[in-house]
Amino acid sequence: MPARPVLCDHREALSGIPESLEAAGIPVQATQLPAGDYIVSDRVAVERKTGADLAASIKDRRLFEQLDRLADAYPAVVLVVEGEPVHIGEASWKGALARVLIAAGVSVIQTNDPNDTAAWITRFRLLERKGPSAPRGLPRVRRPTEDIQRNSEDVLTCLPGISTVGARRLLAHFGSLAAVYTATANELREVPGIGPTRAAALAQLFAGSRDAGPTNPVK
Repeated sequence: MPARPVLCDHREALSGIPESLEAAGIPVQATQLPAGDYIVSDRVAVERKTGADLAASIKDRRLFEQLDRLADAYPAVVLVVEGEPVHIGEASWKGALARVLIAAGVSVIQTNDPNDTAAWITRFRLLERKGPSAPRGLPRVRRPTEDIQRNSEDVLTCLPGISTVGARRLLAHFGSLAAVYTATANELREVPGIGPTRAAALAQLFAGSRDAGPTNPVK
């Protein structure tokens, strides 16, 4: 059975990338894609932006809409930034890419030129043709109690002056995150490593949080 071609948006015809892919032995079919520039497989889609394209799509917010559509349709989405971004401040484009990475869950790769972009698409194609690697051993299933413990520690380490060790001591002493947040200064001082100054500061912080009441979540 012949290999399924990489689908390429027709607007990419003059980029030189389809020719490079075909030279590497990868069949390419040009078509009008509803989203994305290259569909490598049923799982992997690629959105390509030159430096100028990236700046323009960030300014009009088109970038986020495009990637959201791709993320809804494909498990793995890659944003290729070809060359250096121009006509936009470094803080702006790096902030946008950080949002793409964290909020949208999209992978970001910066390439030098169309040949470099084609080489990356070739790698994706070869990996997809090869299939997933065999798992090495059985995955360790974490018990829910371990998840709660770890999450509680992470929350407490966000408090001023509380290290991971301090968080574990607080949880061991009070038994739960809720009990920590209702503790008085005198009760907090019973925990090793919590002195009077820190105990007073934490108790004041906890009391202020309770007095403030519930707040609307950040969107």
